[in-house]
Amino acid sequence: MSPDLVQRVLLRYIADRKDRLMTALAAPDTLRRRAMQALTDAVARALDSASEETLAAIVGAQDPREALAIAPRDLAPPPPERLAAERAARARTAGFRAELAARVGGMYDRGEVAELLGVTPAAIDKQRQRRQILGVPYGNEIRYPAAQFRDGATLAGLKPILDALGDMHPWGQLQLLAAPLDGFGDAPASVFALLAGGTDADMRARLAALAAGWAA
Repeated sequence: MSPDLVQRVLLRYIADRKDRLMTALAAPDTLRRRAMQALTDAVARALDSASEETLAAIVGAQDPREALAIAPRDLAPPPPERLAAERAARARTAGFRAELAARVGGMYDRGEVAELLGVTPAAIDKQRQRRQILGVPYGNEIRYPAAQFRDGATLAGLKPILDALGDMHPWGQLQLLAAPLDGFGDAPASVFALLAGGTDADMRARLAALAAGWAA
């Protein structure tokens, strides 16, 4: 089989596999969908650069992990200046996220939220996927901003706001929910603070409409 044909077959396999996985994934699980897209793009770029020897090694791999380890062997390393810029960008992002996490009272892991709400860890995953609670990627796990909980429960009125924000990146959602807002009281207050202080149906509807505007 020629290298071009091998490459086309592999790319077709990836595309077919991606379609099946996307269909199987829960619609609200945006992080998983984005990870699948990023991984698919990375493998496609690796195959574009792969030699005939590398393609043959991928085809002969014993399991998916071995195939993934082989795929990028012919990719050219990025230039040093690009690596330095990426490291600086990651450092800025990490600093911003640490500051934002502090503003919302810290972050809980899944087990802590499960204990707080009196449910199983698996139930927390389902609540996040249904946009009942907000989870943000934090390192290699999902963390949950403490400000969305009060007295052992999720803030009343949070779900319609998360629904309105839709597929916006979770960190973008958190930034908006933690930002002080004018026009909802005597002093600027965040969405979290407003919900924690108690809101009527009219104010909750206004907050959901505002969130929909942010996501538009």
